Amino acid sequence: MHPLTRISCATLTSALAIGLIVSACSSDKSGTGDGGGATAGSSNSGGGHGGSSAASGGSSVQPGAGSSNGGASSVGTGGSSVVGSGGSSGVIPTAACPGLPFDGSAAGEGGASDAACTGVSVEAESVPVDMFIMMDRSQSMGFTLPNSTMTRWDALKAAVQSFVSAPSAGAIGAGIGFFGRSGGADDTLDCNVADYAKPVVAIGPLATSGAALVKAIDDTPPAGLTPTVPALQGALTYAKVWATAHTGRATIVVLVTDGFPTQCDAAPEQISAAAQAGYDSDQHIKTYVIGVGDVAKFNLDNYAQSGGTQTAFLTDASNVSDTFLQALLNITDSKLACEYGIPKPADPTMQVDPDKVQIVYTPASGDPLEVPKVSALGGCANSPNGGWYYDNPAAPTKISVCPCTCSSFAAGRVDVRLGCSPRISLR
Repeated sequence: MHPLTRISCATLTSALAIGLIVSACSSDKSGTGDGGGATAGSSNSGGGHGGSSAASGGSSVQPGAGSSNGGASSVGTGGSSVVGSGGSSGVIPTAACPGLPFDGSAAGEGGASDAACTGVSVEAESVPVDMFIMMDRSQSMGFTLPNSTMTRWDALKAAVQSFVSAPSAGAIGAGIGFFGRSGGADDTLDCNVADYAKPVVAIGPLATSGAALVKAIDDTPPAGLTPTVPALQGALTYAKVWATAHTGRATIVVLVTDGFPTQCDAAPEQISAAAQAGYDSDQHIKTYVIGVGDVAKFNLDNYAQSGGTQTAFLTDASNVSDTFLQALLNITDSKLACEYGIPKPADPTMQVDPDKVQIVYTPASGDPLEVPKVSALGGCANSPNGGWYYDNPAAPTKISVCPCTCSSFAAGRVDVRLGCSPRISLR
C-alpha cells in the first residue's frame, strides 16, 4: 500500500502541476514509508530553481547547465554563502537534494507519535509573483542581430509585448527600470543607487501595467555605459520595500544585461555581492539573470547563484525574442516560486498550531518524502535533506522551501499536514 494511503484524508490536487495541498488528516500510525531518500525530478535543469526546464514549450533558452564555484564567495558548487538569522552559516546548496523517508506515524522531533491529525482539507496555491525588471539600456543593446535588421532592443521589446499579453501570465505583477540613467557617461546620474530604486514603471498587475512596460522600452533608446552595480542595488532596494508591503506575494528582481559592467563599480564580484545582499535580507529577494548577446556566462551564473537562483538564462542569438519571452515565463511561473501562502481552514473556529505543520512531497513516480523543518533560510546551509521555514516564525504568512528542495520538486504534489509535528532537520 502506498504510504500516504494510510492517512485518512481528503486531498485536493491540480492535474499536471505541483500544488500545495493542505491535508488535515487522521493518522492511523500503521505505516512507515519505504522511501529511500532518492529525489525525483531533475537536479540542475531548473529555470533558476524548481526542477523545470527553461526550454519547456520548445524554446531553446536554457539556464547554464551546471554551475561553477558557488557565487561571490567561490566556495562549494551550486550554492551561495549566507549567514542566516537562525544562527546557521555556510554555503546554501541549490542543486536538488533528497528529502527524508516519509513516516506515516507522524512522529515528531522526539520520536513520539501524534495521535491526532484531524481537521478539514483546504487547497492552497503558490504565492503569486511580482517581478521588477532592471534592464540594461547601454549602447550595445542597439546592435543589430545576426542575419536580421532587428536590434537587440527591438527584440526585447517584442518579447515583452508578447509576455504582457500571454494567457499564462496569469496573476503576475511586473515593473521596470533601466540602466544607465543618463544614456551617456554621467557618473553623478548613473552611479546613484537611489535613482534606480525609483521605478520607471511601478510593479502592478500585467493587465494594467503591461502597456506601460512596452511604452517605457519604446521611450528609452539604447545609449551609454553599463553601471550594473548601482542599478542592481537600487532594484533590490525597491523590491525589498515592495515585498515588505506585499507579504502575500513573492517579489523578485530580474537583471537583464548584455555585457560587463563598464561604469561606477565595475568589478563583477560587486554584482554578486549586491545580489547576495538582497537574498540574505529579511525579505529574501531572489535575483534572476538573463543574458542577451555575447555575454560572460561564468559571471552571469555567479550573479544568479549569489541571488539564490542557481544559473542564468541565456538568449539564443538567432531567436532573441522567443527565448527572452520563454525566460520571463519560466521565471514567473508560480509553480517554480517555491513560496506558498498559508491557507485558512474553511472552518473559522479551527485553530492551526504553526508548530505542528508537516510537509510531504510525493513525486509523480516514487515514494513520498518528508521535507524537514529548519529555523530560517540560513538553516538550509546545514540541512543535507533540504527543508522548509516560515517567513516570520512568530506570525507566519508564507512557507518557503530551501533552494535545494525547490530544485527537487518536479511533477507530483506537496502536502501540508496540519496537527502533525515536523521532523527537524539533521545538523
